[in-house]
Amino acid sequence: MKFVRIIDGYDHLWAVKSPDKEDDELTELFDKWNNVGYLLNFFTENFEDLKGFFHIERLSEAVSDTLDDAHDLEELILDFPYTENLDELFKPLDVTDVRASELSREKARNWERERHASWLRVYAIRLEPNIYVVTGGAIKLTRTMQEREHTRIELGKLNSCKGYLKSNGVFDKDSFVEFTNEDLS
Repeated sequence: MKFVRIIDGYDHLWAVKSPDKEDDELTELFDKWNNVGYLLNFFTENFEDLKGFFHIERLSEAVSDTLDDAHDLEELILDFPYTENLDELFKPLDVTDVRASELSREKARNWERERHASWLRVYAIRLEPNIYVVTGGAIKLTRTMQEREHTRIELGKLNSCKGYLKSNGVFDKDSFVEFTNEDLS
């Protein structure tokens, strides 16, 4: 497992990068969420969830909403001054992560989205206040991640990254930076 710094010169936002992929998880995520063809296929395959949970009956509305939401979420994560306040954006994934003292699993979304709640999720491991490692993300149209294969995969990536970091002695920013520096040499 490799990690890349998302914003040069800042150690607060990282992402997993698979050696067999050109882009890191965060870049790949926003590329998908800005690809109309990908979104049409996704919402066609998941139309019943879209209709049942969000009461949206038109694919064009789902695609348009996603494009707008992806733009806003990307700005919240990457643009200053927002990116310096990631703790306001990322929230614990579930109750077990609220109590976690280190390496909690977190989710981010546009919490103040109008019209309907955001279905876009960015998943990350929180190393310490305002320090995150993005593991991936999903369009979540169901109540729980366990209900659909694409969100189960993202949950697996979160758990895998957390286990990998723990097994390599990572528990905070300093140990992560030291590990990634060792790993890069």
